[in-house]
Amino acid sequence: MPAYTAISEAGMAIVELLRSQMTPEPISKPELIGLCSPYEPEDYQLTVYLYHIEQSAETRAGYVQEGKTHQRLAPLTLNLNFLITAHSKAPVQNRAQDEYRIIGRAIQVIRDTPVLTGSLLSGSLAESGAPLRVSVSKLSLEQLQKIWNSNQKPYKLSFAVQCTVEIESNVTRTVGRVGEIMITLDEKPGKGGA
Repeated sequence: MPAYTAISEAGMAIVELLRSQMTPEPISKPELIGLCSPYEPEDYQLTVYLYHIEQSAETRAGYVQEGKTHQRLAPLTLNLNFLITAHSKAPVQNRAQDEYRIIGRAIQVIRDTPVLTGSLLSGSLAESGAPLRVSVSKLSLEQLQKIWNSNQKPYKLSFAVQCTVEIESNVTRTVGRVGEIMITLDEKPGKGGA
């Protein structure tokens, strides 16, 4: 079961997918794609940024049985929302075209690879054996502008990706087996009678 590190591991899985499919074209080196705030991209040409986490409606309540006498609080299911942003280093006259190419290829890669497995996963996500599902998510222009305007930075070409992870709980409890049951029946007088 994935640990608390699943959030970071999911972000890195998306980065690894993009690095494996987007180099050497349209981005020359894998190191130019990374987890980073889109507001300060440093040398990155494509950034992956976790902008929102929410509890999934699929989160189970209660405890899950682990063996005969142990139970663990059910895992927390989270929807992770990432913003993928292009940052061209091309001259001004070619910058927009370069960013469109980068974003177009990134969208194509995410759509063509909706399930991440194997070497793309690391840590507790890899150990769990469960695939990581990713998809392009709907984000209106107004929502995108809120993300950008809250930091007083000019809007950069971006799109959103969503994936879902589970985080295992550390809360456990010991339960005993039922050893004895006592049933008592109350007799009610019947109808009619003698």
